[in-house]
Amino acid sequence: MSTGPLLHRRRRALGMAAGGAVLGLCVAVPAASADALDDGQWWRSAMGVDELHRSGAGKGITVALIDGPIDSSVPELKGRVASSRTECLAAGGGKQPATVKGEAADHATRMASLLVGSGRGTASGGRGISGIAPEATLRHYAVTYPAPSNPTKLSCGLTDPSLNEASEATARAIGQAVRDGARVISISLTTDYDDAYVEALLGAYRAGAIVVASTNNETRQVFWPGIGNGVVTVTHVDAAGNLDTSAMRRSSFVDFAAPGTRIAAGQWTPSGWRSDVLSDGSSQATAITAGGLAAVWSAHPGATGNQVLQALRDQIGMRAEDGKHLTWFRRVGDNLPKATGKTESYGFGIADPADAVKVDVESLPDTNPMVVDKGVVIPTAQQITAATQGSTGSTPSSSRGTSAQASPSASAAGSSTSPEAAGPSQSSGATSHDGGSALPWLLGAVAVLALVAVLVLVLRRRPSEATTALPGRTPDRADSHRADSHRDDFHARTAATDGVAATTKEHSNGSDL
Repeated sequence: MSTGPLLHRRRRALGMAAGGAVLGLCVAVPAASADALDDGQWWRSAMGVDELHRSGAGKGITVALIDGPIDSSVPELKGRVASSRTECLAAGGGKQPATVKGEAADHATRMASLLVGSGRGTASGGRGISGIAPEATLRHYAVTYPAPSNPTKLSCGLTDPSLNEASEATARAIGQAVRDGARVISISLTTDYDDAYVEALLGAYRAGAIVVASTNNETRQVFWPGIGNGVVTVTHVDAAGNLDTSAMRRSSFVDFAAPGTRIAAGQWTPSGWRSDVLSDGSSQATAITAGGLAAVWSAHPGATGNQVLQALRDQIGMRAEDGKHLTWFRRVGDNLPKATGKTESYGFGIADPADAVKVDVESLPDTNPMVVDKGVVIPTAQQITAATQGSTGSTPSSSRGTSAQASPSASAAGSSTSPEAAGPSQSSGATSHDGGSALPWLLGAVAVLALVAVLVLVLRRRPSEATTALPGRTPDRADSHRADSHRDDFHARTAATDGVAATTKEHSNGSDL
């Protein structure tokens, strides 16, 4: 388990409806209106959520939300949270409460509302946040709390309330969610590495569950659990389909993008819960993606989780323009290709569950398209295969959770001069590089063994500072969202298809060695 100084919370809420202030925004799309709630639900029409719900809205699918404490009494969530639990210890003895009111419950309550919100709330006319999978069964697991000695930091003590063991707590929650029947696990937080993550992920894959996790905001690194092999890792875009200014860029760890800018997700205020508060970050995009997967799965109950992921990967949002296929929220145009690779900024592309639900999901390959079999990845593809095929092999440990294999192809974001070890602490994650080639197959065996030895040492060391975050930035500066500018190389908007091989990299959760 990882221990260290107490953890820092990063959050942002962007604005309120009439009577509130819009903070730090210069946004051209969507157009301003007097109704912040409607503005903040732009993603529903962009993604065709009503159309999706005509096929499936999550019924029969259990979704696990791993986050902080929750307020299940807000209008959006009344009667919608099947269970809520935590293993985090309280300073005064016993366990922390899994359900609370007030600011501490903000983040989890937002994510739950985006997942299963009823549409009832505190905005005018009793309106509130409508979830993307409102008929799903939601189970909640609290793994982060304001630290006893510093409420601005996050922590979870499993053996001592003064310790930060949030990484292990998150891994334990994954395992408990699987035992509770979760088929989709949504994790809108980031932590350092812990050995427990390996078996937790293997257990989830063994049970056929899908694990969805967020990237970090305002950083070029991806942390756990999003860095785990087989995990669906999500970044966020605005209403124009552009990456948010805080979104991850040019990282091989990103699998999908989803709406995450100016999203109506609610917030606790001194006067109580407000449904019409807008916020943005990868957290929102992660919940929307996880809920979209649950909705697709509910329409195809005979499919496996792997097949549902195959459908989402194949049917990314895409529109034809000037002979090119550009990333978009829906598939717009004739004879659109399937996704065959990843771009450096959007992963496979913007998740499009409303089109994914239309395909014959049960006929797709029963393999997880997020799993890679090369590079430095944890768990390894071999471990995942052994777990999902019922192997009785030895339990993976930190010293066996890497794969140092030579590969002749390039990673999406790394280069041979900067290998990305999917291991512990702040060194985990993808760094920003403009492509680059992998080391050749002629790399000597001695060098490979030396690298393995170094990685084992890295994996075994404990981080000097544990870092857990609920992704989201505070609105302390003006954002530069511009509808008329991609803010990225144009090719970053190009869909990951055969026609754009020059701008597409192979999916690689880690460096290719």
